[in-house]
Amino acid sequence: MAIKTYSELLSFKKKLVSWVEATVINKKLAQDSYVLFLSYGNINQRCQVWSSQDANIQKVIKRLLNFLDKLYTKNSSLTDFMKIDIAYNVEKKSWDQVCDLVNTQKHNNHMRKGISLDERFEISFLEQEIYGKAIVKGVVYNEPNFFDEKNLNDAIRKKYPNITKEFKLDKIRNAWLFDTYAAFYEDDGFIDLHSQGCENGIRILNGNKKDHIKTLIKKNAHFLHNEIQSDGRFIYGYFPAYNREIKSYNTVRHCTAIYALLETLEVDYKVEYLEKIKKSIQYAIDTFYKEIDGKGFMIDGLADHLEIKLGSNATAIFMLAKYQEITEDVQYVNYAEKLAQGIRSMVDENGETIHVLHYPSLEVKEKFRIVYYDGEAALGLLRLYQINHDQELLNTVKLMFEHFISKNYDKYHDHWLSYCTNELTQICPEEKYFQFGINNYLKHMRFIAERRTAYATFLEMMISAYKMVNRLKETEFPELYQSAQFENLKELIELRVEFQRATGFFYPEMAMYMAKPSKILNSFYVRHDRFRTRIDDQEHNLSGYVAYVNFFER
Repeated sequence: MAIKTYSELLSFKKKLVSWVEATVINKKLAQDSYVLFLSYGNINQRCQVWSSQDANIQKVIKRLLNFLDKLYTKNSSLTDFMKIDIAYNVEKKSWDQVCDLVNTQKHNNHMRKGISLDERFEISFLEQEIYGKAIVKGVVYNEPNFFDEKNLNDAIRKKYPNITKEFKLDKIRNAWLFDTYAAFYEDDGFIDLHSQGCENGIRILNGNKKDHIKTLIKKNAHFLHNEIQSDGRFIYGYFPAYNREIKSYNTVRHCTAIYALLETLEVDYKVEYLEKIKKSIQYAIDTFYKEIDGKGFMIDGLADHLEIKLGSNATAIFMLAKYQEITEDVQYVNYAEKLAQGIRSMVDENGETIHVLHYPSLEVKEKFRIVYYDGEAALGLLRLYQINHDQELLNTVKLMFEHFISKNYDKYHDHWLSYCTNELTQICPEEKYFQFGINNYLKHMRFIAERRTAYATFLEMMISAYKMVNRLKETEFPELYQSAQFENLKELIELRVEFQRATGFFYPEMAMYMAKPSKILNSFYVRHDRFRTRIDDQEHNLSGYVAYVNFFER
């Protein structure tokens, strides 16, 4: 929140001093020296960071207050965002040790320490600055991180204009790593942030979790709605450290993003969103939809390499079916039915699928591309069946499930198959389908519990399974219900709900360090892929959180 008047500044300073002094006492920070960092800025540019160090904490506080007076006098608009950090756990390391720590991170961008290049913190960067300025980079998600010499020097020159020395990575001998206690100023008060670990620097949630998740859904729905351009096409995504727009596009993700935005209307019905949603649906039809021999297909790819993906047809049906469910507008049902015929033409008599065809020849391009297409296709047919009750659609899904079961598709732990199994067991509550749905998550629970990256599809898979198992206890299969580890599943859902918001949502305290906070504020991101902010990252998080808010009970 911007500090616009002098009385607001006085109030802020009083609360700031109170927070710093209370933190020093409560955290027992009896240190040889104290370092305070003040991060500040407005919504349209990367924040700046002021810092000061001294053996006497009161001297540092006095310098901080003097700096705030000068800042307010110069330009009070720089105070949309305010965050305070106190350094602790300062450790001197050889530069080789620091590089090893960065290089050996199991997941990209997960070195959660600040770095100073000198003992007096005259050249230092918070952890959030390090990644916001790409001082540490991970170009490929499964290759080691590394220090980028150019970005380090650019960051030093920007932050410390009086330093003209060029730093060579191989000449640095030592560095000082540190953690911080931090708080973000919002709504006239300081919100404490997590210290250390995967959640470092993100607000601690003290209130009702469901209420907070509802707020995130609303904010992210607003973000996603605003990413729809005047022609109905999305801005596909960003790499936010440099405000770099992702230029590629994908039919599947276009459709699922609209599907998820429609789902948010079940939490907060915004009639004003429907105009852009309809425009985006029409964009998908005009741009991607093709008919061949009475069957509908969604195309994807570049102009000279167009292809038809099984998953594209399926996700288009999700989008159209959800629109009809929300609005009771039946104008798109004919498209959905023709797309279903397109899917059925890609399923053989044994329930096996063809994943990718050449367009327009319909020749097979790839028999198999990615396992998700199978679950998407079955779910797409089921969603349409729930609208038009065409028995042939259900028969095809059951045939596909025979193939899934015989080939042990439950080993893939696929969220789309979890969705599909939940839907199918509502229509056909047979033991073999329930067993498949349980197997789909049961052996994956430990992996999910220990996973330190915010894969949003985990929550989608588990919430769908939760809905299925919750119904299972009312059926004639008590032993199956007992095997489902329902209480463990519920605990794991709660864990991932918290983990996703704390490690993958651009709260202002995280967004402020990126090149243009206004572009990515309230979006979901993938930390281990350069903090990627893409429409499907919004979709997967929204779908899981909407289901959590609407259906989950402890």
